[in-house]
Amino acid sequence: MKKLTFLLFTFITITSFAQEALTDSITANGRKLLKLLDSSRVEELWQKGYRVDWETGQTVAVSSNPSSTHCSAFAASFSKKVGVYLLRPPEHKQSLLANAQYEWLQTNSSANEGWVKVNTGLEAQNLANKGYLVVTVFKNEDERKPGHIAVIRPAIKSLKRLQKEGPQTTQSGGTNAYSIALIDGFSHHPGAWPDGVIFYEHPIDWSGIKE
Repeated sequence: MKKLTFLLFTFITITSFAQEALTDSITANGRKLLKLLDSSRVEELWQKGYRVDWETGQTVAVSSNPSSTHCSAFAASFSKKVGVYLLRPPEHKQSLLANAQYEWLQTNSSANEGWVKVNTGLEAQNLANKGYLVVTVFKNEDERKPGHIAVIRPAIKSLKRLQKEGPQTTQSGGTNAYSIALIDGFSHHPGAWPDGVIFYEHPIDWSGIKE
């Protein structure tokens, strides 16, 4: 009986710790990444319902499709800003680019560019906290409809919260946001979190980045 009580106490203690434990702390490079994301002006640019310049997010014209969004253009633009290649125009048009980025990230071309798959949301969040470029992307089952992609944003989260809502992201999309949980940012894509998204990371050479 004493042994059973001890084992039960140990299980409760471990479970409580797991729920209260936090992701890794944000390093100096993680803070640099936060600063760049917060200076991206993503909440003002890459606006829904407009045609935009993929790199700057500036409006070019009113779109014929009022629901058109620019998640993939923002992800490509931000990747370029930190010296990393992510599939982008002119190699692929802006239309349905997130679906194409999902496929491209799983190719040898992506690996040759330095992208590496990340297996879990926890690992993705911790890598972003260390100042890595990490993206999360979902492909629409209907290839005629858009998928979604976002940049993982450094953030401290409890493991319980992370399990529920996923890593924190910065994104353009149905909602443009400097900081939004993955589950909310991908809410227009049923099945995205937790099983439909994939994560990929790329180191950033911070010595070459002007803040």
